[in-house]
Amino acid sequence: MSAVKKGSKKSAKRSSSKRKGLDTHVIDYEPESPVIREHEAEERRRRGFRTAMWLIAAMIVIGVGWVTWHEALEKNSQFLLKSVVVNTEGTLTREQIVAATGLTEATNLLTMNLREVRAKIERLPQVKSAVIHRDYHGKLTLDVVQRIPVAWIECPKQKLFEPLSGKGCLMDAEGAPVPCDVITKTYLAMPRIQFPGLSEASPGKPVPDMQVHAALRLMEKLQSRDDSGHAALEAIEIPNAWSLVAHFGGDAKVTFGVDDIDPQLVRFDRFMHEARARQWRVATLNLLSRINTPATFHAPPDVTGLTLADTASTTPAR
Repeated sequence: MSAVKKGSKKSAKRSSSKRKGLDTHVIDYEPESPVIREHEAEERRRRGFRTAMWLIAAMIVIGVGWVTWHEALEKNSQFLLKSVVVNTEGTLTREQIVAATGLTEATNLLTMNLREVRAKIERLPQVKSAVIHRDYHGKLTLDVVQRIPVAWIECPKQKLFEPLSGKGCLMDAEGAPVPCDVITKTYLAMPRIQFPGLSEASPGKPVPDMQVHAALRLMEKLQSRDDSGHAALEAIEIPNAWSLVAHFGGDAKVTFGVDDIDPQLVRFDRFMHEARARQWRVATLNLLSRINTPATFHAPPDVTGLTLADTASTTPAR
């Protein structure tokens, strides 16, 4: 009896499991039918129509905006360039600066790219910087800072020769070569820096050679002494990497070291003060020596009352 019951329970379990498998149904929540497909197609047509209407409306707005901008702003004579004011000093003329901008009377100040115009001006080697202002009433103002020449630079290797050769080149206080289109009396009076070993000379860009910058500093300091009775500085020669030779009117040559210029200038001032007081005709003076200062003269110097470490150093030049 017990065996029959056990068998009946197992068979009942198997039959129930089979029934469960047979009774499983999958429900399709998105059934397809002709009616549903028609509704979906209608909905797609409505969305497409709305999208098309929005695109047409956007195109109309953009078109009206462009026409308004073009007619009211770009073609408005109020914003067209009428006058250019150039504030500058230097070798470049107003006409040369305006020509470099490439602007015409048809230029619209409202749409003009100020950065591009400034870049065109600053490409000129004579220009250090430029600032541009516009007032939207047809007026453009250019404030241009030019490189002011302070000396001539001479270097046969770089094909830079004396001023009157037609191949002369000026230089500003920062050591940047400045092309010279017109030679004036003011430019001719400027001293010359003679440097055969100049490495490069790109117009508008400071040269990398430190000897040139040392020569410019020395020139500035010597020129500030012109009012004190010194002879005018004519040229500074750079014969090597460690010395500078200043040529003064009256055939006087003074040699300076490239470094520590200020202490050398103190000795230079003391010597030249004595030279003026005693009317010495100085030929050469060498300030490279720190203990004694060798000097030569065009005529026997008056050394009455002076205590000299070595009178042989004052031998007249021949």
